[in-house]
Amino acid sequence: MTWRSVFHTTLWLTGIYLFLKYAMPYIFPFVLGGFLAFLLDPLVVFLVRRTRMTRAWAAFLCILVLLTGLGLFVSWGVTRVAQEVADLYGYLPQYYGEFNKILDDILKMVGEFSQRLPDPVARLAQDQWNNLYALVSNVVTGAGEVVRRLPGFSVSMFFTLMSTYFLIRDRNLISESLGRLLPEQSFSSYKDLESDIVSGIAAVVRAQLVLVLLTMLVNIAGLSLLNIRYQVGLGALLAVLDILPVVGPGLVYVPWVIYHFIWGNPSVGIGLLILYGGVSFFRQVVQTHLIGKEMGLHPLATLFSLYMGYRLFGPIGIIYGPLVAILIIGLWTAGVIPNEGGGSS
Repeated sequence: MTWRSVFHTTLWLTGIYLFLKYAMPYIFPFVLGGFLAFLLDPLVVFLVRRTRMTRAWAAFLCILVLLTGLGLFVSWGVTRVAQEVADLYGYLPQYYGEFNKILDDILKMVGEFSQRLPDPVARLAQDQWNNLYALVSNVVTGAGEVVRRLPGFSVSMFFTLMSTYFLIRDRNLISESLGRLLPEQSFSSYKDLESDIVSGIAAVVRAQLVLVLLTMLVNIAGLSLLNIRYQVGLGALLAVLDILPVVGPGLVYVPWVIYHFIWGNPSVGIGLLILYGGVSFFRQVVQTHLIGKEMGLHPLATLFSLYMGYRLFGPIGIIYGPLVAILIIGLWTAGVIPNEGGGSS
Protein backbone atom coordinates (compact mmCIF):
# COMPACT_ATOMS: atom_id res chain seq x y z
CA MET A 1 0.00 0.00 0.00
CA THR A 2 1.50 3.31 -1.12
CA TRP A 3 0.37 6.92 -0.95
CA ARG A 4 -0.36 6.74 -4.68
CA SER A 5 -2.59 3.71 -4.11
CA VAL A 6 -4.41 5.47 -1.27
CA PHE A 7 -4.91 8.56 -3.43
CA HIS A 8 -6.32 6.60 -6.39
CA THR A 9 -8.55 4.50 -4.12
CA THR A 10 -9.91 7.63 -2.45
CA LEU A 11 -10.48 9.21 -5.85
CA TRP A 12 -12.38 6.19 -7.12
CA LEU A 13 -14.46 5.92 -3.93
CA THR A 14 -15.35 9.61 -4.13
CA GLY A 15 -16.36 9.29 -7.78
CA ILE A 16 -18.43 6.18 -7.11
CA TYR A 17 -20.14 7.86 -4.15
CA LEU A 18 -21.05 10.95 -6.20
CA PHE A 19 -22.30 8.76 -9.05
CA LEU A 20 -24.48 6.59 -6.79
CA LYS A 21 -25.76 9.53 -4.75
CA TYR A 22 -26.61 12.01 -7.50
CA ALA A 23 -26.58 10.32 -10.92
CA MET A 24 -27.97 6.87 -10.14
CA PRO A 25 -31.56 8.00 -9.35
CA TYR A 26 -31.85 9.46 -12.86
CA ILE A 27 -30.23 6.67 -14.87
CA PHE A 28 -31.17 3.70 -12.71
CA PRO A 29 -33.41 2.02 -15.36
CA PHE A 30 -30.50 2.00 -17.82
CA VAL A 31 -27.99 0.78 -15.23
CA LEU A 32 -30.39 -2.00 -14.25
CA GLY A 33 -30.87 -2.75 -17.95
CA GLY A 34 -27.10 -3.07 -18.38
CA PHE A 35 -26.91 -5.35 -15.36
CA LEU A 36 -29.72 -7.56 -16.67
CA ALA A 37 -27.99 -7.68 -20.04
CA PHE A 38 -24.85 -9.06 -18.39
CA LEU A 39 -26.92 -11.59 -16.45
CA LEU A 40 -28.83 -12.79 -19.51
CA ASP A 41 -25.99 -12.67 -22.05
CA PRO A 42 -24.66 -16.21 -21.31
CA LEU A 43 -28.14 -17.63 -21.97
CA VAL A 44 -28.43 -15.60 -25.17
CA VAL A 45 -25.04 -16.87 -26.37
CA PHE A 46 -26.12 -20.43 -25.56
CA LEU A 47 -29.34 -20.07 -27.59
CA VAL A 48 -27.49 -18.52 -30.53
CA ARG A 49 -24.91 -21.32 -30.57
CA ARG A 50 -27.36 -24.19 -30.12
CA THR A 51 -30.05 -22.91 -32.49
CA ARG A 52 -30.22 -20.83 -35.66
CA MET A 53 -31.78 -18.00 -33.69
CA THR A 54 -30.38 -14.49 -34.11
CA ARG A 55 -29.23 -12.45 -31.11
CA ALA A 56 -32.29 -10.23 -31.52
CA TRP A 57 -34.73 -13.14 -31.22
CA ALA A 58 -32.69 -14.80 -28.48
CA ALA A 59 -32.68 -11.55 -26.50
CA PHE A 60 -36.42 -11.13 -26.97
CA LEU A 61 -37.12 -14.71 -25.88
CA CYS A 62 -34.90 -14.45 -22.77
CA ILE A 63 -36.50 -11.17 -21.68
CA LEU A 64 -39.99 -12.56 -22.30
CA VAL A 65 -39.27 -15.66 -20.19
CA LEU A 66 -37.68 -13.52 -17.46
CA LEU A 67 -40.58 -11.07 -17.42
CA THR A 68 -43.22 -13.81 -17.37
CA GLY A 69 -41.51 -15.87 -14.66
CA LEU A 70 -40.69 -12.85 -12.53
CA GLY A 71 -44.19 -11.44 -12.91
CA LEU A 72 -45.85 -14.68 -11.83
CA PHE A 73 -43.44 -15.16 -8.93
CA VAL A 74 -43.75 -11.57 -7.67
CA SER A 75 -47.56 -11.61 -8.02
CA TRP A 76 -47.79 -14.81 -6.01
CA GLY A 77 -45.29 -13.57 -3.41
CA VAL A 78 -46.91 -10.15 -2.96
CA THR A 79 -50.37 -11.69 -2.62
CA ARG A 80 -49.22 -14.24 -0.03
CA VAL A 81 -47.17 -11.74 1.98
CA ALA A 82 -50.06 -9.24 1.97
CA GLN A 83 -52.39 -11.93 3.34
CA GLU A 84 -49.85 -12.94 5.99
CA VAL A 85 -49.22 -9.36 7.11
CA ALA A 86 -52.94 -8.71 7.40
CA ASP A 87 -53.30 -11.90 9.44
CA LEU A 88 -50.37 -10.89 11.65
CA TYR A 89 -51.95 -7.48 12.24
CA GLY A 90 -55.08 -9.17 13.56
CA TYR A 91 -53.14 -11.40 15.94
CA LEU A 92 -50.85 -8.68 17.35
CA PRO A 93 -52.84 -8.19 20.60
CA GLN A 94 -52.59 -11.94 21.32
CA TYR A 95 -48.87 -11.96 20.52
CA TYR A 96 -48.39 -8.93 22.75
CA GLY A 97 -49.81 -10.83 25.72
CA GLU A 98 -47.49 -13.76 25.01
CA PHE A 99 -44.56 -11.35 24.64
CA ASN A 100 -45.20 -9.85 28.09
CA LYS A 101 -45.55 -13.32 29.62
CA ILE A 102 -42.17 -14.34 28.20
CA LEU A 103 -40.55 -11.20 29.59
CA ASP A 104 -42.02 -11.97 33.01
CA ASP A 105 -40.70 -15.53 32.83
CA ILE A 106 -37.23 -14.34 31.82
CA LEU A 107 -37.06 -11.94 34.75
CA LYS A 108 -38.19 -14.69 37.11
CA MET A 109 -35.43 -16.95 35.80
CA VAL A 110 -32.72 -14.40 36.50
CA GLY A 111 -34.23 -13.75 39.92
CA GLU A 112 -34.73 -10.00 39.58
CA PHE A 113 -38.50 -9.77 39.97
CA SER A 114 -41.36 -12.16 40.55
CA GLN A 115 -44.48 -10.63 39.06
CA ARG A 116 -44.02 -7.01 37.90
CA LEU A 117 -41.64 -5.65 35.33
CA PRO A 118 -39.49 -2.75 36.55
CA ASP A 119 -40.64 0.53 35.06
CA PRO A 120 -37.60 1.17 32.79
CA VAL A 121 -37.76 -2.34 31.29
CA ALA A 122 -41.53 -2.15 30.97
CA ARG A 123 -41.32 1.18 29.16
CA LEU A 124 -38.60 -0.14 26.85
CA ALA A 125 -40.59 -3.27 26.02
CA GLN A 126 -43.75 -1.23 25.46
CA ASP A 127 -41.92 1.23 23.19
CA GLN A 128 -40.42 -1.56 21.10
CA TRP A 129 -43.77 -3.28 20.80
CA ASN A 130 -45.44 -0.03 19.79
CA ASN A 131 -42.79 0.41 17.10
CA LEU A 132 -43.49 -3.09 15.79
CA TYR A 133 -47.24 -2.48 15.89
CA ALA A 134 -46.82 0.80 14.00
CA LEU A 135 -44.57 -0.89 11.42
CA VAL A 136 -47.07 -3.65 10.67
CA SER A 137 -49.89 -1.11 10.61
CA ASN A 138 -48.01 1.01 8.09
CA VAL A 139 -47.38 -2.02 5.90
CA VAL A 140 -51.06 -2.98 5.99
CA THR A 141 -52.28 0.54 5.24
CA GLY A 142 -49.54 1.33 2.70
CA ALA A 143 -51.20 -0.41 -0.24
CA GLY A 144 -52.54 2.92 -1.54
CA GLU A 145 -49.03 4.34 -1.74
CA VAL A 146 -47.86 1.31 -3.71
CA VAL A 147 -50.75 1.72 -6.16
CA ARG A 148 -49.96 5.43 -6.52
CA ARG A 149 -46.39 4.64 -7.51
CA LEU A 150 -47.31 1.98 -10.06
CA PRO A 151 -47.39 4.34 -13.11
CA GLY A 152 -43.87 5.63 -12.42
CA PHE A 153 -42.66 2.09 -11.76
CA SER A 154 -44.19 0.90 -15.04
CA VAL A 155 -42.38 3.64 -17.00
CA SER A 156 -39.07 2.74 -15.34
CA MET A 157 -39.58 -0.95 -16.07
CA PHE A 158 -40.33 -0.16 -19.72
CA PHE A 159 -37.04 1.69 -20.15
CA THR A 160 -35.21 -1.03 -18.23
CA LEU A 161 -36.53 -3.79 -20.48
CA MET A 162 -35.91 -1.82 -23.67
CA SER A 163 -32.35 -0.95 -22.68
CA THR A 164 -31.75 -4.60 -21.73
CA TYR A 165 -32.97 -5.75 -25.14
CA PHE A 166 -30.88 -3.30 -27.15
CA LEU A 167 -27.74 -3.87 -25.06
CA ILE A 168 -27.99 -7.63 -25.60
CA ARG A 169 -28.94 -7.42 -29.25
CA ASP A 170 -26.29 -4.85 -30.24
CA ARG A 171 -23.49 -5.80 -27.85
CA ASN A 172 -21.01 -6.48 -30.65
CA LEU A 173 -22.03 -3.30 -32.49
CA ILE A 174 -21.63 -1.22 -29.30
CA SER A 175 -18.21 -2.76 -28.71
CA GLU A 176 -17.10 -1.98 -32.27
CA SER A 177 -18.37 1.60 -31.98
CA LEU A 178 -16.43 2.13 -28.76
CA GLY A 179 -13.37 0.67 -30.44
CA ARG A 180 -13.58 3.33 -33.15
CA LEU A 181 -14.28 6.19 -30.73
CA LEU A 182 -11.72 5.42 -28.02
CA PRO A 183 -7.91 5.35 -28.38
CA GLU A 184 -6.56 1.82 -28.69
CA GLN A 185 -5.02 1.82 -25.21
CA SER A 186 -8.20 3.16 -23.59
CA PHE A 187 -10.33 0.63 -25.44
CA SER A 188 -8.01 -2.18 -24.35
CA SER A 189 -8.33 -1.02 -20.73
CA TYR A 190 -12.11 -0.91 -21.14
CA LYS A 191 -12.21 -4.48 -22.44
CA ASP A 192 -10.07 -5.65 -19.53
CA LEU A 193 -12.36 -3.90 -17.06
CA GLU A 194 -15.44 -5.35 -18.70
CA SER A 195 -14.15 -8.91 -18.61
CA ASP A 196 -12.37 -8.84 -15.25
CA ILE A 197 -14.58 -6.53 -13.17
CA VAL A 198 -18.04 -6.00 -14.60
CA SER A 199 -18.47 -9.63 -15.57
CA GLY A 200 -17.06 -10.67 -12.20
CA ILE A 201 -19.56 -8.48 -10.36
CA ALA A 202 -22.37 -9.78 -12.55
CA ALA A 203 -21.28 -13.36 -11.84
CA VAL A 204 -21.19 -12.78 -8.08
CA VAL A 205 -24.56 -11.01 -8.00
CA ARG A 206 -26.11 -13.60 -10.29
CA ALA A 207 -24.89 -16.34 -7.96
CA GLN A 208 -26.17 -14.47 -4.88
CA LEU A 209 -29.59 -14.00 -6.48
CA VAL A 210 -29.76 -17.73 -7.20
CA LEU A 211 -28.67 -18.48 -3.62
CA VAL A 212 -31.30 -16.14 -2.15
CA LEU A 213 -34.02 -17.67 -4.32
CA LEU A 214 -33.02 -21.25 -3.50
CA THR A 215 -32.68 -20.65 0.25
CA MET A 216 -36.02 -18.83 0.27
CA LEU A 217 -37.73 -21.78 -1.41
CA VAL A 218 -36.07 -24.26 0.98
CA ASN A 219 -37.08 -22.16 4.00
CA ILE A 220 -40.66 -21.87 2.75
CA ALA A 221 -40.84 -25.62 2.12
CA GLY A 222 -39.42 -26.41 5.56
CA LEU A 223 -41.70 -23.98 7.37
CA SER A 224 -44.69 -25.39 5.48
CA LEU A 225 -43.78 -28.94 6.57
CA LEU A 226 -43.60 -27.70 10.17
CA ASN A 227 -47.00 -26.02 9.70
CA ILE A 228 -45.59 -22.61 10.70
CA ARG A 229 -47.68 -19.50 10.02
CA TYR A 230 -46.46 -16.81 7.63
CA GLN A 231 -44.23 -19.21 5.65
CA VAL A 232 -43.70 -16.95 2.63
CA GLY A 233 -42.93 -13.76 4.56
CA LEU A 234 -40.61 -15.58 6.97
CA GLY A 235 -38.95 -17.48 4.12
CA ALA A 236 -38.21 -14.23 2.27
CA LEU A 237 -36.91 -12.58 5.47
CA LEU A 238 -34.65 -15.55 6.28
CA ALA A 239 -33.30 -15.61 2.71
CA VAL A 240 -32.42 -11.90 2.88
CA LEU A 241 -30.77 -12.35 6.28
CA ASP A 242 -28.74 -15.20 4.78
CA ILE A 243 -26.80 -12.59 2.81
CA LEU A 244 -25.41 -11.13 6.03
CA PRO A 245 -22.15 -12.79 7.11
CA VAL A 246 -21.70 -14.33 10.56
CA VAL A 247 -25.20 -13.31 11.80
CA GLY A 248 -27.35 -14.57 8.96
CA PRO A 249 -30.72 -16.27 9.55
CA GLY A 250 -29.52 -17.34 13.00
CA LEU A 251 -30.72 -13.91 14.11
CA VAL A 252 -34.26 -15.33 13.75
CA TYR A 253 -33.73 -19.07 14.11
CA VAL A 254 -31.76 -19.10 17.39
CA PRO A 255 -34.25 -17.12 19.57
CA TRP A 256 -37.10 -18.90 17.79
CA VAL A 257 -35.71 -22.33 18.69
CA ILE A 258 -35.05 -21.20 22.29
CA TYR A 259 -38.63 -19.92 22.56
CA HIS A 260 -40.12 -23.25 21.48
CA PHE A 261 -37.88 -25.29 23.79
CA ILE A 262 -38.86 -23.18 26.82
CA TRP A 263 -42.35 -21.76 26.18
CA GLY A 264 -43.64 -23.33 22.99
CA ASN A 265 -43.61 -26.77 21.41
CA PRO A 266 -40.26 -28.64 21.79
CA SER A 267 -40.98 -30.78 18.72
CA VAL A 268 -41.34 -27.60 16.64
CA GLY A 269 -38.08 -26.35 18.17
CA ILE A 270 -36.32 -29.55 17.06
CA GLY A 271 -37.81 -29.17 13.59
CA LEU A 272 -36.64 -25.56 13.35
CA LEU A 273 -33.16 -26.56 14.53
CA ILE A 274 -32.94 -29.28 11.87
CA LEU A 275 -34.24 -26.85 9.24
CA TYR A 276 -31.68 -24.20 10.26
CA GLY A 277 -28.83 -26.70 10.04
CA GLY A 278 -30.07 -28.09 6.73
CA VAL A 279 -30.47 -24.68 5.11
CA SER A 280 -27.02 -23.58 6.32
CA PHE A 281 -25.39 -26.75 4.95
CA PHE A 282 -27.31 -26.46 1.68
CA ARG A 283 -26.27 -22.85 1.19
CA GLN A 284 -22.59 -23.58 1.83
CA VAL A 285 -22.58 -26.42 -0.71
CA VAL A 286 -24.40 -24.38 -3.36
CA GLN A 287 -22.32 -21.26 -2.70
CA THR A 288 -19.06 -23.20 -3.11
CA HIS A 289 -20.33 -24.64 -6.37
CA LEU A 290 -21.65 -21.36 -7.79
CA ILE A 291 -19.06 -18.74 -6.97
CA GLY A 292 -16.20 -20.32 -5.03
CA LYS A 293 -14.47 -18.73 -2.07
CA GLU A 294 -12.06 -16.71 -4.19
CA MET A 295 -14.85 -14.55 -5.67
CA GLY A 296 -16.37 -13.45 -2.37
CA LEU A 297 -15.35 -11.03 0.35
CA HIS A 298 -14.01 -11.68 3.81
CA PRO A 299 -16.88 -11.60 6.34
CA LEU A 300 -15.37 -8.55 8.07
CA ALA A 301 -15.06 -6.70 4.75
CA THR A 302 -18.64 -7.63 3.90
CA LEU A 303 -19.93 -6.40 7.27
CA PHE A 304 -18.03 -3.12 6.89
CA SER A 305 -19.28 -2.60 3.33
CA LEU A 306 -22.87 -3.33 4.39
CA TYR A 307 -22.65 -0.90 7.30
CA MET A 308 -21.01 1.90 5.29
CA GLY A 309 -23.42 1.38 2.40
CA TYR A 310 -26.40 1.63 4.74
CA ARG A 311 -25.01 4.71 6.49
CA LEU A 312 -24.28 6.52 3.23
CA PHE A 313 -27.25 5.51 1.06
CA GLY A 314 -29.91 4.07 3.35
CA PRO A 315 -31.51 0.64 2.74
CA ILE A 316 -30.35 0.50 -0.90
CA GLY A 317 -26.79 0.79 0.44
CA ILE A 318 -27.01 -2.83 1.59
CA ILE A 319 -26.75 -3.65 -2.14
CA TYR A 320 -24.37 -0.84 -3.07
CA GLY A 321 -21.83 -1.53 -0.30
CA PRO A 322 -20.64 -5.04 -1.25
CA LEU A 323 -20.76 -4.22 -4.97
CA VAL A 324 -18.51 -1.20 -4.46
CA ALA A 325 -16.14 -3.33 -2.40
CA ILE A 326 -15.96 -5.94 -5.18
CA LEU A 327 -15.44 -3.17 -7.74
CA ILE A 328 -12.55 -1.62 -5.81
CA ILE A 329 -10.91 -5.02 -5.38
CA GLY A 330 -11.34 -5.64 -9.11
CA LEU A 331 -9.79 -2.26 -9.99
CA TRP A 332 -6.92 -3.05 -7.65
CA THR A 333 -6.38 -6.50 -9.19
CA ALA A 334 -6.61 -5.15 -12.76
CA GLY A 335 -3.98 -2.52 -11.99
CA VAL A 336 -6.27 0.44 -12.61
CA ILE A 337 -5.52 1.40 -9.01
CA PRO A 338 -1.72 1.26 -8.63
CA ASN A 339 -0.82 -1.48 -6.16
CA GLU A 340 2.95 -1.67 -6.37
CA GLY A 341 5.83 0.60 -7.14
CA GLY A 342 3.61 3.60 -6.54
CA GLY A 343 5.85 5.47 -4.12
CA SER A 344 7.39 8.74 -5.09
CA SER A 345 10.91 8.44 -6.45
